Amino acid sequence: METFTPLETERLLLRAMTMGDAEDLAERRSDTTTAQYQAWRAPYPVERARELIEDVTSRPGPMPGHWYQMAVVRRRDDKVLGDVAIWLSENGKTAEVGFTLHPWARGHYYATEATARLVDYVVFDLDVHRVEASTHPHNIDSIKVLERIGFIPEGIRRERYWVEDDVSDDAMYGLLAREWKARRAQD
Repeated sequence: METFTPLETERLLLRAMTMGDAEDLAERRSDTTTAQYQAWRAPYPVERARELIEDVTSRPGPMPGHWYQMAVVRRRDDKVLGDVAIWLSENGKTAEVGFTLHPWARGHYYATEATARLVDYVVFDLDVHRVEASTHPHNIDSIKVLERIGFIPEGIRRERYWVEDDVSDDAMYGLLAREWKARRAQD
């Protein structure tokens, strides 16, 4: 597999994470408003951020059975706004996507722009058949992002999502490649 090539949008660059992103990642994940709907607890130690980045950068790009995380960078000033991630199924036909932005970067449609570009990548470049996303049912801002892009709500998996000893429901969203291609043909 060749090395991941950064993805661009009008305002953003989605690039491979580097060790230089560790402190920013730890800061973002240590925000309690960010962590409340995620798979980690705040505070998030910088050592753990380094371990995550080391794991992600041990692969040249997205690979079946693994998460691959990218920094979301604002092109005009090279400021890291957050990250997006892809997980590929073992057969490479299903992808799950996720996104996390700093609180100060929210409300500017960066998550929508970055996630739409990520969906373009998995559908057109990785040739996946289905794209999935999940979130806490109370995470209204993330649900709005997913629905704005075209994800369809597929239901709630009750008490499915664990963070240490706490369990919560998991809202599931899906998007088929043919739906995304039809949507992009209309743009």
